[in-house]
Amino acid sequence: MHGTAAWLILGAAAIVGSTIGGVAGFGTGVIMIPAIAWSVGVKATVPVLTVCMLVGNSARVWFSRREIEWRVVAAFLVGAVPTTIAGATLYTRIDSEWLSRILGAFMVLAVPLRRWLAHSGVNVRLRHFPLIGAGFGFLSAIVGAVGPLMTPFFLSHGLRKGRYLATDALCTVGAYITRGIMFRRADLLTGPLILTGLYIGVVMIGGAWIGRRLIDRMSEKTFLRILEILLVVFGLQFLLWPAR
Repeated sequence: MHGTAAWLILGAAAIVGSTIGGVAGFGTGVIMIPAIAWSVGVKATVPVLTVCMLVGNSARVWFSRREIEWRVVAAFLVGAVPTTIAGATLYTRIDSEWLSRILGAFMVLAVPLRRWLAHSGVNVRLRHFPLIGAGFGFLSAIVGAVGPLMTPFFLSHGLRKGRYLATDALCTVGAYITRGIMFRRADLLTGPLILTGLYIGVVMIGGAWIGRRLIDRMSEKTFLRILEILLVVFGLQFLLWPAR
């Protein structure tokens, strides 16, 4: 950590990122990755992100707790927990640059995919969520922020606004708890890094509250448009500046 300036930058990024995440259900991690890498180093980015996103997503769960789809969460975590363990185990051994480029391409393609799913009559059913969770668990443990991967699948299941935000956040919390345990056991989460993650996470609570207030005022059409714009923007970021 490089002094007061780094703390201020982390705090500012946390407010912006968690506000976007509170509205769209994703984007917080992608925004935080550069700030965390600059402050504590690339190697520690995903472990710190695990702590702060765990706190931030827990706040989102609390603010929308009455709209959680519990069966979706359970089905998702059946697949996510074991693959999160596998991904976290590989985290220190794999070059994630190629994986980041694939991730970016998927996020950009998620926009036409979502539209096709919406107009084709194809629905993502409950039985599909263990597979979706498995993909998320593995990839998120390696590259840190893959929330946009889940967007078309949750939307195609019929989740919107508060129901989508709450369910997505709780699925993420379950996977991140698993990830944090694995990183701690591997000595990748030291005391100072946990403190940094907690600081970012606490600041994120304010952004999550702002995001929740904004989503109550949006139409479904506006909500979906924001999701698509963010998917393209963050997808291009992964393609042009892949994680290393």
